[in-house]
Amino acid sequence: MSKEGKLYKDKPAQAEAEPAIDIEELKHVLGEEKEKAENYLANWQRVQADLANYKRRVEQEKTEIVEFANSTLILSLLSIMDDFERAFDSFPPELAKSNWIEGINLIYNKLENILKERGLAEIKAKGELFDAHLHEAVMNQEGKEGIVIEEIQKGYKLKNRIIRPSKVVVGKSKEKEKKQPESQKEE
Repeated sequence: MSKEGKLYKDKPAQAEAEPAIDIEELKHVLGEEKEKAENYLANWQRVQADLANYKRRVEQEKTEIVEFANSTLILSLLSIMDDFERAFDSFPPELAKSNWIEGINLIYNKLENILKERGLAEIKAKGELFDAHLHEAVMNQEGKEGIVIEEIQKGYKLKNRIIRPSKVVVGKSKEKEKKQPESQKEE
């Protein structure tokens, strides 16, 4: 007999010598492997969702940074706007129609328009109900309860984000003051 024939005959003998494979055990192992695969898939999907959320959040933060990068510069320019308004209020009426005051008014309007184009909006205060998110109460005076009586300094929003609240005088009724005990009035 040749060497090849002998090997061929030995192989079936070796196959018979190996223990028989249990089908139930294979089903059990297959089930475990399927469960592992499902867990891996679920984890992978969760990581994919987390990555997508992260990318969206980073993109949103970038957009906000770009939108509000100039907010400190605009906030600084608001003090110049306040100075212009105080100057206009202090001009004598006889000078109001002079060419140089009209020129200053044109400069003020140009600056105001540039800031509005960038998303700056004035917060309406006088006559409005006091809102702690929009207004900063600096004083109370007798008047309609909770209504802004006077605006001391204008407030502004930049693209719907408050960059400076309005400083206001808020009305309070006399009745509440009378109802307070004397010990609280002194404090």
